[in-house]
Amino acid sequence: MAARAPGRCGVIFYLGAHHPAWLTTSTLPLFLSATTLATYRSSGDQWPVRGTSGARWAGDSGAYAALMLATDQAGHPWSADYESYGGMWLRICDEIGTTPDFIAIQDWPCEPSVRERTGMSVAWHQEATTDSYLQLVEGFPWLPWLPVLQGWTVQDYLRHVEAYAAAGVDLAAAPLVGVGSICRRGSQRQVAAVVETLAAAGLSLHAFGASVNALRLIGHLLASSDSQAWSRTARWERIRLAGCRHRGDCRNCSTYAARYAAEALDAVSPGGQPALDLWAVAA
Repeated sequence: MAARAPGRCGVIFYLGAHHPAWLTTSTLPLFLSATTLATYRSSGDQWPVRGTSGARWAGDSGAYAALMLATDQAGHPWSADYESYGGMWLRICDEIGTTPDFIAIQDWPCEPSVRERTGMSVAWHQEATTDSYLQLVEGFPWLPWLPVLQGWTVQDYLRHVEAYAAAGVDLAAAPLVGVGSICRRGSQRQVAAVVETLAAAGLSLHAFGASVNALRLIGHLLASSDSQAWSRTARWERIRLAGCRHRGDCRNCSTYAARYAAEALDAVSPGGQPALDLWAVAA
């Protein structure tokens, strides 16, 4: 796995970007989803995403979107067999031309709404998540796969750590461990309880989709986090920044996205630099 240069207070914030072509201009670390990247079928000079800006990036599996939002779950890249999923990311990395910091495995979120959809238990979701990591690491050892912990209660997550250990994976020795099923909780204190417990166990943590409010509580315990909440907020609240020339609200606006990224980083390190200094080319 690639070495991680520290962000403010050692925390790296990956901006969730549903426009992967931002990787050609962004100076911010980006979180790019398989949901979008898999739709690109061209190759070579026709590939629309290049890591020409030098920005770091990481890959998301789109697990929640596949299980809860996709109209064609079977056609979502997360739903593919591990060989197809690994091969897809191998192709994507080759086309982009730069190595991601990490790639999320085909994990199984454990939110109650997801488990209601699948009809499976937390333990089943955890076992499937662990199996995904083992298969991908064995089949594609040259890619930087991120082991992911899933659960709902604190004890669930600790049992998942034990399950990885039983499979021969020492998460305390891993460069980074993802923590799933935390971004859609009603209580930030619940998020804090999970992260505090896992950090105390000596794990280097990446929090999937942690809110700004959550980062104020747990940011100092993290190695990294990501979020695409900026786009949803701009859409729901019809935000349009003064001076923006695009049509409609700022759901696709890199200037607004950069401001959100600065707010997220400021949550773990108050008084950081303005977000507008973080973007090379504003849309």
